[in-house]
Amino acid sequence: MIHFLVLSSGSCGNSYAFYDGRDTIVIDQGLTYTGFSKRLDSHDIPIQSVRALFLTHLHPDHSKGVGATQRKLAIPVYLSDVSLSMSESIIRKEKIDIQSIRTFHHGESIEVNDFKISAFRSYHDCPGSSFYVIENHGRKIFLMTDTGQIPYDAHQGAEDADVLFVESNYDREMLKNGPYPRKLQARISGGYGHLSNDEAAFFLKQHAKLRSQVYLIHLSDNNNTPECARRVSSASLRSGIFLTVCERGESYEGFIDE
Repeated sequence: MIHFLVLSSGSCGNSYAFYDGRDTIVIDQGLTYTGFSKRLDSHDIPIQSVRALFLTHLHPDHSKGVGATQRKLAIPVYLSDVSLSMSESIIRKEKIDIQSIRTFHHGESIEVNDFKISAFRSYHDCPGSSFYVIENHGRKIFLMTDTGQIPYDAHQGAEDADVLFVESNYDREMLKNGPYPRKLQARISGGYGHLSNDEAAFFLKQHAKLRSQVYLIHLSDNNNTPECARRVSSASLRSGIFLTVCERGESYEGFIDE
């Protein structure tokens, strides 16, 4: 069985944990260490089981807790070789120990005991950003956030996934008619920004299988609502697919049985 947590999602901080009863891997850590450890503990995932931390990218809402977590737990941090080579100043600013960083090429897979984590390129305005496919004893998890377009590799990565975490960041009309200046609107909706509700729903319609669990993540606090994101994806998904919309800063728990 895999026990997974959305520890938090949104601009206030992003973090996801996957526990197989022995080991835990974490994707992103944008929380304080105290908040991170308390949320794991409240869902009966031992902090001592955390073996590795993988980063999608180095924006603070995904990485600001990495340095403290790394120091407390003495675990490796994985990110793409492009991220390390082009963002060393950010890494130092976030107080992440460069000596403990392990890099990968996009398309490469890393094994952490029974976990196999495959990393692929995403499209965001942070160099070397990544999305992940996680496998453990025949179970498959797909996690993609902060990308302005659907990567080619995402279609194969999402195929037959038991759980899909997909960004559904903004509603097009809310963004267009909202308070953001045009330049920021263009950044969000551009090819290196974020996925809209419509884009997420279309992708999920193609790939969510019967009885799969779908989590909509990284909703904008200003340009989206949980109700809007749910309505758009629900209209595209067939029955028998379990949809959860992750509200800003809240935690969500799930399981995949063997």
